[in-house]
Amino acid sequence: MERVTVSRVREKGINKVAVLCGGESEEAQVSRVSSQAVSGALSQVGFEVREFEADRTLAQALPDFSPDVAFLATHGGVGENGTLQGFLETMKIPYTGSGVLGSAIGMSKMRSRALFRERGLAVPLTYAHRMGASFRTDSISFDPPYMVKPESGGSSIGVRRVERREDLSAAVFEAGQYSAWVLVEQCIPGREIQSAVLSDRFLGAIEIIPRGDEPFYTYASKYAPGGSRHICPVPLPGSLMEDLSEATLEAHRILELRGCSRLDTILNEEGVFVVLEVNTLPGLTPTSLLPEIAAHAGLSFTDLLLELLWTARLDGDRSAVHAGF
Repeated sequence: MERVTVSRVREKGINKVAVLCGGESEEAQVSRVSSQAVSGALSQVGFEVREFEADRTLAQALPDFSPDVAFLATHGGVGENGTLQGFLETMKIPYTGSGVLGSAIGMSKMRSRALFRERGLAVPLTYAHRMGASFRTDSISFDPPYMVKPESGGSSIGVRRVERREDLSAAVFEAGQYSAWVLVEQCIPGREIQSAVLSDRFLGAIEIIPRGDEPFYTYASKYAPGGSRHICPVPLPGSLMEDLSEATLEAHRILELRGCSRLDTILNEEGVFVVLEVNTLPGLTPTSLLPEIAAHAGLSFTDLLLELLWTARLDGDRSAVHAGF
């Protein structure tokens, strides 16, 4: 596939780029790091770039700049759950990443997993608890260890591994500080492998090995230098790589995502990829996985950003859905 260049992006009338970040999400600070990286790279190749906080000031500040495209460096909360996407649809400002519905469903692990299961993808055994309702450990039909996590959150914030059933209530309460629903899921032994889609093609995959004192891929593992070991490309036999590619593309298609997405999976002891979640706006920080996967696929960070700019559009722009390069 032909690489997207600055001149090709400019031919689409894209010169002024608003990079949106921050807001009230628990992942706001991570988002700002992504935004700085994006803004710096796009400015260096000649775009007029301005960063904006995705908060209540945006409705006035963004029209004053009159961008050609909004580049979403937001993570979590309203920046990733379809709310910001809906605002940009109303403002008629094309934006990077997925549309309103794909973003909303992708942010909800319960709803995306239901669709994945229906289409034959493996997902963990899961119990969903609504905060405010009585929590009973005997409602959970599977044995420990468990992973307890906010139903609609990211960056491993509020996530705990629980070894004993009697410790579940405290973990559920903690996760419930970040989401109205909490998931108690089966802890699956295996290899943690994350894969990516860019412009409807399988980009590659990376294996994550957290540092020895971390029980799983925690916030510190993700964002602290040296917090985890990354193996890319993933050492997989051809048949398993084909399985991973098919699962990654299928998850992307099921939710009707666009631009890019990253799929988090566990390769279990039976050789099956178990889907944990899909990330519709993967991080773009110096330790983020998407840029690393892209680099191993031969794309520089700037190449990656240009392709994301190229795919920016509004939901109603159906002519761009299958646009080639």
